[in-house]
Amino acid sequence: MKTIATISTPIGRGAIAIVRMSGDKALEIASSVFSCSKLNSFKDAMPNYMYYGSIDVGAFKDNILAVYFKAPHSYTGEDIVEFQCHGGVRLIDEVLKACLKKGCEIADKGEFTKRAFLNGKIALSDAEGIIDMINSESVASLNASYRLSTGDIAEQINKLQNTLLNCVSELEASLDYPEEMEEEAKSNAGKTTDNLIDELEKLNSTAKVGGYIRQGINVAIVGQANVGKSSLLNAFVGKDRAIVTNIAGTTRDSLEEYVEVEGVMLKLIDTAGIRDTSDIVEAMGVERSIQAAKGSDIVLFVTEAGRQLNQYEEDLINSFDGNNKVLLVINKCDTAKDNRKGIKISAKNNVGIEELKREIVNTFIDSSVDTNGNIITNERHAQAIRQAISSLKNAKVSYATLPTECSLIDLRDAYFALGAITGNTASEDIIDTIFSKFCLGK
Repeated sequence: MKTIATISTPIGRGAIAIVRMSGDKALEIASSVFSCSKLNSFKDAMPNYMYYGSIDVGAFKDNILAVYFKAPHSYTGEDIVEFQCHGGVRLIDEVLKACLKKGCEIADKGEFTKRAFLNGKIALSDAEGIIDMINSESVASLNASYRLSTGDIAEQINKLQNTLLNCVSELEASLDYPEEMEEEAKSNAGKTTDNLIDELEKLNSTAKVGGYIRQGINVAIVGQANVGKSSLLNAFVGKDRAIVTNIAGTTRDSLEEYVEVEGVMLKLIDTAGIRDTSDIVEAMGVERSIQAAKGSDIVLFVTEAGRQLNQYEEDLINSFDGNNKVLLVINKCDTAKDNRKGIKISAKNNVGIEELKREIVNTFIDSSVDTNGNIITNERHAQAIRQAISSLKNAKVSYATLPTECSLIDLRDAYFALGAITGNTASEDIIDTIFSKFCLGK
C-alpha cells in the first residue's frame, strides 16, 4: 500500500505544525530528510521516542522534533512518522513537498483513520466518534462522542451480534436433524430474540436524547413587539448581543446566539416582534420569525406580566402546536403580579433565567436516560438499530408460523443491520461517505 503524507494541523501561522506520514516507506523517507546527533540514521530510531534534530528539504533547514510509531502499534496500524515543525505556511508546505518528492503520495480526507479501520485498529463507529469529537460544540456532545470513539458502542453491538450468530448457528444445525433439534432450537431462539429486542429497544430509546446532545436544541424566542425578547436573549448569553429599546419593531430580522447549559448547546433565535405592520421590511421580519419558530425544537412565547394574551397571540401559539413545544414565558414579573401557569422571569434583572435554561434542557433530555452510559447520537446507527429490531420481530413471528429457513433470513438481516454500525458488514459506499467527512491529516 502506498505511503501517504499530509499536513495534520490547520494551515496558517502558528507555534507548531505537523506533517504526518503513514506506510511501509515512512521511516525510510523520514531518514532521507531528517538527521539527529543521537542517531547514525533515523532508521535506528526507537518507537514512541521524540528526537530533536534538523530537517533538510533542499531549499532550507529547520530544527524540528520527529517521532516514529512502529506498526502495528500506531494509529493506522502502519509505520507512522510525524515531524513537528515551526508553524510557518511556506515552511510546512516545503516539508510536505520534500516528503512527496521522496516517494509519498498526498493523503485523502480521513485516509489515516480509514487505514486504522481497514487494519482493524478501530470499528467504523469508533471513527464516527472521532469526527463527532472534532465537531462537538458542547461538553455533553464531547462525552458521548468520546464513548463512541473508544469503542463502547462497538463492544455492545459486537456482543449482540455474537449472540445472534450463536442463535443462527443453532437453528442451522437443527435443519439437519429437524425431529430431534428443531423444536428446542426454535424455543431457544425465541428467548434469545426477546432478549435482543429488549436490549436494542433500550439502546434505541436513547437516540432522541442523543440527537439533542449531538446537534443541540433550537430555541426560538417569539412574541409581540416590546415584550422583552431581545432582553431575554441578552440575559441568556450574559452580554448585550441584541439592541434593546422601547421602540416597537427594533428587531427586524432573526438573530442567533449559542449558549451551553448543563453541557447541552442551545441555539437561541431572537425573532422580530410579531404584529400586523405596514412596514414592508418589518413585515418580512415577522414572516421570517414565524418560519424560524416553526422550524425550531421549542418556542419560548414571551408575554408581559399582568397582561392576558390577546386573540392574535392565542392564535399564534395554536399555530405552533404540534410542530414544536411551546413554553409560556412571562416577562417583567418584577413589575406586576401574574397567576398564570408559565415560567416567570425578569430579563432586565436576570431573575428566573437559570430556571428557564434548566426547564428547556429538561424538556428534551430525559432524566431516565443514563447520560454516562451508551447513547446513540448518530442517526445512521439509530436507523440500523431500528432495522435490526424490525427484523428480529419478524423472526419472532415466523418461529411459530413459517419454516426455519424463513426465520434465518430475518435473523441474518438483523445481523447485517447491526454490522453496518461497527463496519463488519458495511458497504464500501457507506465507508467512503463516512471518511469523506474527515479533514485532511486525520
